[in-house]
Amino acid sequence: MQRLLLCSALGLWTASCGGMTPAETDGAVTLTSGPTTTQTTSTPTTETGSESETSETTDDSSDTSQATTDPETTDACVCTPGQAGDCADENSLNICADDCMGFEPESCPGVNTCENGQCVMGVCSPGAPRCFDESSYQLCEDDGQGYGEPMPCGDTEGCKSGACQPLCDIAKSDPSSVGCVFRANKMQNFDEEPSSLIVGNVSDSRTATVQLYYRELGGAEVAEGNPVELAPGASHVFNLEKPGQPGPVSVLRNGGTFRAESNIPVVAYQHSPIDAEAHNDSSMLLPDYAQRQDYIVATYRPNIGGNPAYFNVIALEDGTTVEWTPPLGSEAGSGVPAAGYDETVMATLQAGEMLQVANATMDLSGTMIHSSKPVWVVTAVQCVNIPENVTFCDHIEEQAIPLEYWGETYVGAHAPNRNQEDYHWRVFAGDNAVTIETDPPQGGFPVTLDIGEYYDFTTTESFIFTADGPFMPVQYLEGQDGGAGTGDPAMYQMVPVEQFLDRYVFVTGTEYTLNFVQIIREVGAPPVYVDDQMVDGFYQVGSYEVADWPIAEGAHIATSEQPFGVIQVGYTSVTSYAYPGGLNLEVINPIG
Repeated sequence: MQRLLLCSALGLWTASCGGMTPAETDGAVTLTSGPTTTQTTSTPTTETGSESETSETTDDSSDTSQATTDPETTDACVCTPGQAGDCADENSLNICADDCMGFEPESCPGVNTCENGQCVMGVCSPGAPRCFDESSYQLCEDDGQGYGEPMPCGDTEGCKSGACQPLCDIAKSDPSSVGCVFRANKMQNFDEEPSSLIVGNVSDSRTATVQLYYRELGGAEVAEGNPVELAPGASHVFNLEKPGQPGPVSVLRNGGTFRAESNIPVVAYQHSPIDAEAHNDSSMLLPDYAQRQDYIVATYRPNIGGNPAYFNVIALEDGTTVEWTPPLGSEAGSGVPAAGYDETVMATLQAGEMLQVANATMDLSGTMIHSSKPVWVVTAVQCVNIPENVTFCDHIEEQAIPLEYWGETYVGAHAPNRNQEDYHWRVFAGDNAVTIETDPPQGGFPVTLDIGEYYDFTTTESFIFTADGPFMPVQYLEGQDGGAGTGDPAMYQMVPVEQFLDRYVFVTGTEYTLNFVQIIREVGAPPVYVDDQMVDGFYQVGSYEVADWPIAEGAHIATSEQPFGVIQVGYTSVTSYAYPGGLNLEVINPIG
């Protein structure tokens, strides 16, 4: 079929199409492009014998269609003026602007359409694919006048950019807490008992196959049991029975970690333990592809003898160097150097190895972690009173959200009310000279902090956090004897409004008296449904509103037509758990 390209129709060849020249192939006019370069010249040369002579002209009517770029600004160009890019939409092609700083859409001439970066006659180019929906595709008919019947992609594929691709790869192209590979670790706790890795299938139509792997101490990674089949929306609990806990000390352990891999995207959470014991908490887990290299630790000051603050790091790749700088120092241990006040020390890990850094008497909050390759980081205290001298102590933990995903606006919704408790907060700065404000105003605000610094405060209200740079609020649940009457300490990071999603799958702990999903959305936003039931009972916080929605034990799905936030919280006598239910992972705060 004859193709009529935009540059041909407009008479734009070498001068306006970045060095492109016309070529004839089977009667079809197409463009042939040589190597792209941002350096051009408007002074032609001619050969005379063995020497080159430069011809000059002062004729005002001479051809000036060839782009000229000032040598001092050449490096700023992102394309060659007139260069064709990809399709802007079904009827427009992106063309490099005259200033060479980007592409602008130009309509294909006549009734032509844009297909695979070319303006073509008719509806489409014969044989060209396009996505029909998220799971099927169509091919252009031989006459170019339309598309054939939809054809399904494979069981583990979806359609994106006109082609079937593995769903696990598609998840990486739009990063979030959904993924296919997750790490977990048996956490150091008050008693020796297993942690649990919970995976939930986010698909509404496909079955997920999930395999758990264990990196043996001093050995290789091996499959742990048989693969598990998860129906759409279902979840499964893997109990992490081994190895023994590393102890309340700093240690570099050769293995002893877990990896779960699914054939389609899932979500994952870690409960330590999952049952309603008197010393547990939980974490949302991020997939391997979303891990980064820079973190700030959030713990709490140890106040129960022999129960340290600590953080765990798992290497995803061999030869990973991990550096940490604790404001108040950290303890030495097997394979782990001691760190003094604000001293930077390091250790090198191989894939699947676990570094635990502890301090039995000092808060590790504000510790800066930097690694040479992406790593998994969970921060914790073995058992702690919040606030000090308010019983009972509880284990607290949270997978650290990498610094690159921190935002500038958060809804500071207090945890679902238990009785007459206070709500305890810390805000951590992700850059220097970050000024943080609250609305309605909270005590001590506005406050200006440098990177790694944090500010403690207590309130009984919900409010909005805003700042002129990246920061992270962390909420700490109070012990039940402070007025709550049930539950105990837990900690959880908040999700910036910039990172809200429109669909979540999450899983409660087991044997809790009360489980809530806290829904945060803009005022006037579309309804939110949890397990197909519309959420109500919202209260307003600034331009947002919050609902503490009671849920039953087990797996749940929350959806809406517009992004919203989810926090998951559970209470029972002398224990609590809390974690964000998921988040988008747009890089808001680039590092380096």
